[in-house]
Amino acid sequence: MPVRLLVSIAILIITFLVLFLVLIASETALTVWHYLKEAPVWIQVGYAFILVGMPLLTLILFWNWFRPSRKKRTAAKSPELSGQTLQDDLVDSARQGVDVSSALAEIREQRRRRSSGEVFIAVYGEVSSGKSSLVKALLPEAQADSDPRAGTTTQIRHYSWQAASGDRVVISDLPGFNLEDDTPALEESRRAHLVIFLCDSDLTGSQANQLKLLRDLGKPVLLALNKSDRYSGEELAVLLESISSKTGLDQRDVVAISTGGKEEVIQLLGEDIEQRVSRERRPEIDALRNAVQRHLDQDRDLMESLRETAVLTLANEKLEAARDLHREEKASELVSTYSRRAVIGAMAAVAPGSDLVIQGVLATRLIRELSKLYDVPVKEIEIESFLEQAGGKVKNMTALTLAIAGNAFKAFPGIGTLSGGVIHAVAYGMIFDSLGKAVAETMASRGELRPYPAAEAFEELLHDHLESGAVQFAKLAVSRKNRDADQA
Repeated sequence: MPVRLLVSIAILIITFLVLFLVLIASETALTVWHYLKEAPVWIQVGYAFILVGMPLLTLILFWNWFRPSRKKRTAAKSPELSGQTLQDDLVDSARQGVDVSSALAEIREQRRRRSSGEVFIAVYGEVSSGKSSLVKALLPEAQADSDPRAGTTTQIRHYSWQAASGDRVVISDLPGFNLEDDTPALEESRRAHLVIFLCDSDLTGSQANQLKLLRDLGKPVLLALNKSDRYSGEELAVLLESISSKTGLDQRDVVAISTGGKEEVIQLLGEDIEQRVSRERRPEIDALRNAVQRHLDQDRDLMESLRETAVLTLANEKLEAARDLHREEKASELVSTYSRRAVIGAMAAVAPGSDLVIQGVLATRLIRELSKLYDVPVKEIEIESFLEQAGGKVKNMTALTLAIAGNAFKAFPGIGTLSGGVIHAVAYGMIFDSLGKAVAETMASRGELRPYPAAEAFEELLHDHLESGAVQFAKLAVSRKNRDADQA
């Protein structure tokens, strides 16, 4: 019978079925309406509620069942960070095997500084801007190295200073000038109560960026314009106002100083006799001292509160980094374990197609364990969708994968004839390695398993890392093959 005739008959049957269902539905509706007109109002309202509510409830249930699961990280209001909550997190993480030593060290340092009652000030600026000279000006007895050549300061140095008010101040001389690449300097800035940003001219683009980064830490920042004796009074006033306007700093927090240093002068020794000599210039830093003291007098409690929050945040970030590293290591172990199981499972398969069943079960278990590790809820439909998409990616690369798997055995001369099952087993190991890594990366970066992005990541990893893992899994397959031969 022609296909067109079969299609025509099917369309006619479907049309009559639809008409029949419409007639039955119409008759039922009219009958119900007839009885409802005679019924009390409460029955009419209740029937209408059921008629509308049941389909709506069904839609809601289907949506909750089929929609992708998301770990509600942003929706849920995270508890306010405090010393107690951080301590609880540290204990919980330590029980899980996370290395919490870095975060603990930050907490201990915070307690030490708090108990000392000292005020910590970080001095930051471009190389050769005069940071070490400023420390010398504040603390003439301090042994801080100062050199006109760039980069003399190579590590963070701390110096104590007794302010006129009796406050004990610790000055941190920070090296370098790139906070994004200098983690210790940035962390010390976050531990400080106040930051002094030192420059010796109008701000360049890079200086403005670094200053913004410091201000984003949320604590008082003073800008000290060094070598101010190079400008006239009028020029200096204009420059200070310009810097204040561009940076958004209070004009009282933009001060002009001179940290001293050496200067060359010409001395007259006699008629027509001159001598060039070097002498020390007297530092002029009273404006900076007054600005620091103003903050100590007016904002001490606020500065302490801001510093406390900044250090707690820093410790929490270190804890999160340790957790991420722990998860990454555990995820790598899981992927390695299941990749080996995939190789062994493929070699142990006896019935045609049984290897696919084994690998499907292993893949599902691997995803489940990774979701537990990353605390990401995953539904069965999402796993099935991802594995289906990943399977499509594998089909497009089957020939290449098997070729590389077979080529890997050249590293083991004298192993004899290889069966197709052994080569397939190595290919499975390579596939599982990329599949597990793709799932772990997706969960770590997105906080959920999104089938399509995870499948795209899987394809990319499989393509880029085929050869790197082939020999490793070939070695495992050879070892397994030899052991089976010995047992036989």
